[in-house]
Amino acid sequence: MKKKRFWRYFSLFLLILAALSLIPTVCVSAAKKSDKFVKDRSSEFVHANGTDIIGIDGEKFTIKGIALGNSVWNNKINYNHHTEDSYKELSEMGFNSVRFYINYRFFEDDHAPYKYKESGFKWLDKNVKWAKKYGMGIIINMHCPQGGYQSSGNGMELWTDAENQNRLIALWKVIAERYSDEPTVWGYGLLNEPYVPLLNTMEESAEQYFELTDRIAKEVRKVSPYQALFIECLCNARSIDGEKSPDYDWFVPENTFPKIDDENVIYEFHCYAPFYFTHQNANWAGTDGITMTYPSEQIVSAEYENSWVGCLTADSVNTDSDWTYFESRKLQLSNRYNVASAVLYAHESEGTSYFDDITVTEISPSGKKKTLYFYDFNEGNIMGFYPWSPDGTGVLEVSDNGRNKSDCLKISGNRTALTASADKFILKKGYSYVVSGYAKSDATDSKPAIRLDYSKLSSYSMLNKDYLESEIKPYSDYSEKYNVPIYMGEFGVISEGFEKGRNGAGWVSDIIDICEQYRISYNYHAYHETNFGLYANNDAELPSELNKELEKVLREKLR
Repeated sequence: MKKKRFWRYFSLFLLILAALSLIPTVCVSAAKKSDKFVKDRSSEFVHANGTDIIGIDGEKFTIKGIALGNSVWNNKINYNHHTEDSYKELSEMGFNSVRFYINYRFFEDDHAPYKYKESGFKWLDKNVKWAKKYGMGIIINMHCPQGGYQSSGNGMELWTDAENQNRLIALWKVIAERYSDEPTVWGYGLLNEPYVPLLNTMEESAEQYFELTDRIAKEVRKVSPYQALFIECLCNARSIDGEKSPDYDWFVPENTFPKIDDENVIYEFHCYAPFYFTHQNANWAGTDGITMTYPSEQIVSAEYENSWVGCLTADSVNTDSDWTYFESRKLQLSNRYNVASAVLYAHESEGTSYFDDITVTEISPSGKKKTLYFYDFNEGNIMGFYPWSPDGTGVLEVSDNGRNKSDCLKISGNRTALTASADKFILKKGYSYVVSGYAKSDATDSKPAIRLDYSKLSSYSMLNKDYLESEIKPYSDYSEKYNVPIYMGEFGVISEGFEKGRNGAGWVSDIIDICEQYRISYNYHAYHETNFGLYANNDAELPSELNKELEKVLREKLR
C-alpha cells in the first residue's frame, strides 16, 4: 500500500515538473502571438507607407479634408460651431476627414496645470462618434498650445518657458492614450505653424522646434503606436529684441521639416499663395484696401536686374476746377527695362495732395486701346498703392474729397517727397502704355505728379496656375526625395476673394488640381468662420450663410 502511494505521489510530482517546464515555451509563444497581434493592428489604422497614405482597407488614398476651427481664438469650446449634421453634409460633399483644431484651454487651465477637464474630452469624443457614423476620419491639430498661438509670432512663451513645453507634451500624451485604440482618429498634428525665437543662426533657431517635436513624438509613441504623426515645417522666426530679421531664403522644405525617427509620419505644409490674394482687403492681415483677381497678369514674385531704371512723367493737360488732368507720352518695351507701374508723387511740402481716376492704358500694335488698370479709390479702397519716402513719413488714405463727389487718394504728412507705387505690369513687345489721371494739392509751392516708373526684371511670375504649381512642387520634390507622404494641411481664400468676379473658386480649383497631379493630400480652411468659412456667418451662431460659389467648386472637385 505504501509502495503504491509512493508511486502515485512520484507520478504526480513528475507531471508537475513537466507542466512547469512548459511555461517558458507557452510564454514565448504568447509573446510571439502578441507581437504578431501588434503588427497586424497597424493595418486597422490610417498610416504612412513610403510616399503613400494607406487607409484602413489597405488601399492607397488621398486625404480630402476640411478644417473644423472650433473658434479656438475664444479659448473655450463653442458648441455652436458645428453639429452632427455638419459631418453628414461634409461627407455627402465628398470630404473624407476633418482637421479638428484644439486649444489647450479646452482641456487645461493655466491656474491648474496637469489637471485635465473632462468637458474637453467629452466634446472631442462626441466629434469622433459623429465622424465614425459618417465614415470620416479626424486629425486632431494643436492650434493653440501653452505659451500662445504660434502663427502671429506672439506665442514666444512656448519657447522661452520650459514648463509650457512640459505641459504641452503631457497633454499630448493624455490625448494620444485616450484615442490610441480608435481608428477614426487618423493622427495628431503636434503643433500648428510653429514660430520660434530667432537665435544666432537659422539652424539654431529651427533646432528649438525640432527638439520639441522629437520630445512630443517620443512620448506619444509610448501610448499610441498606431496613429500617424502630422509634422509641419517651421513657419517662421522672429527676433525677441526686434533687431534681427530671419533669412527668408532659408525657409525651404529641406531646412524646415524636422527629421523624425518614426515610420508613420505625414509631413505637412500650408499654402496661401499669394498672400495678397488669399488674404485680400483684411485690416488684421495688413492687406486693407488691396484686392486681386485670379488669374491675372499681376506680378507676384520677381528677381530684379535693375529695380529702377527711370520714369515717364505725365504732362499737365488742363485744369478742371481745382483738379488738373495729366496724361503721359507713350512708353514702350526696351532692352533696358521690361516692367512698369503707375506712381503717384507728392513733393516735400506741408500741404496735402489728392489723386483720382488714375488709368493705365495699353495700346496694341494696331492702335486698339485697352484699360489695363483703373484706380478710382471708391469704397475706401487704396487699390494696392505702396508708399515710400526717405524718412518714412507720410500717410496714404482714402478721402471723400474726390472728383464728382466721389472718393480719391489723399497723401499727407510727408516731410520728404513721397512716392506711392501701384502693382507692376509686364511691357509687351509692340505695345505702348500711357498713364493718365487727375491730381490737386492745397500747397502753393509744389504740385503733385503722375508717372510711369520702369525697371528691369531678370525673372518673374504672374498670378496664375503656373505660379501656384511653382509654390507647391518643392514639397512634392521633398516627398519623393525622402520617400515620405506630404499633406497640405491648410489652403483657402478669404470671403473677399469670392466677390466682384475675383474668382476665389478658380484659385481653389487649381490648387486641388495641382494636389491631385502630385498626389498631395489636402485640407481646406475652413468650415465655419467669418473670414475663410464655407459658412461665413458669425461662428457664435450655428452655420447658416453658405458661400455657394465655394460649395459648388468643392462639390465638383471632391466628386
